[in-house]
Amino acid sequence: MSRDMVADKEERRARFFDERADGWEEKCYPGPVRERLWPMVERFALPVGGSVLDMGTGPGTLIPYLRRAIGPEGWITAFDASPRMVEMAARKCADSRTRTLCASAMDMPFEAASFDAVICFAAFPHFTDKGQALREMARVARSGAHIVIAHLLGRNQLEAHHGTHPAVADDLLPDDATMRELFARAGLPEPELTSLENYYEAHVNKS
Repeated sequence: MSRDMVADKEERRARFFDERADGWEEKCYPGPVRERLWPMVERFALPVGGSVLDMGTGPGTLIPYLRRAIGPEGWITAFDASPRMVEMAARKCADSRTRTLCASAMDMPFEAASFDAVICFAAFPHFTDKGQALREMARVARSGAHIVIAHLLGRNQLEAHHGTHPAVADDLLPDDATMRELFARAGLPEPELTSLENYYEAHVNKS
C-alpha cells in the first residue's frame, strides 16, 4: 500500500472517530465495562514512576487508570489520529505529567527508546499498516519495556462489532499466527497471547 493510500485511509478513519467522539465513552464504556478497566491495567504490571505511551487513546479512557498504576511521579503521553478525540482526552490531564497530542501510529513523533511501556488499548485493528505500527512501538520502547495490545472484547466480538459500520468493517484483529509474525518482524520477542471470548491481550517485554 502506497504512502498516499495509507494517509487517505488514516484521514477517513480520523473523520469517522471525530464524528463519533461526543458520547463515545458513555456508549462504549458503561458501568459494567468500566469496572473491567482497572483489573486489565493491573495485568500490565506498569512500572511505578515510569513513562507510559497510550497510543490510540480515543477520549482518554485509560488515562486515569494509567495514572493510578504508575503513580504521581510517572509520565503519560497519549495520542490519537482523531483531533476531536484528543480534545476530549486532554480534559483528563489534570497534571503536568500527562500530555496529549494528535499523531499517527505509523509515524510517531517521539525519540527512540522514550517509554517504559507502550499500551495500545482498543485501537490496533484501526491501524492501516499494522506492521509499521508495531515497528514504531518497538522503536519508541526502551529495553525491558512492556508492549501491550489489549481489548475488552474477543476477536470474534470485535469483528462483529466493527462489522456494523462500513468505515471500520475491515478493521480486524490479526489471528495469533499473524500477530506473532508481526511482532517478529518488528524485532520483538514472541508475545504472550491471551485470546478469550471477551478479552484479548498480546504482551511482551522488549529485550
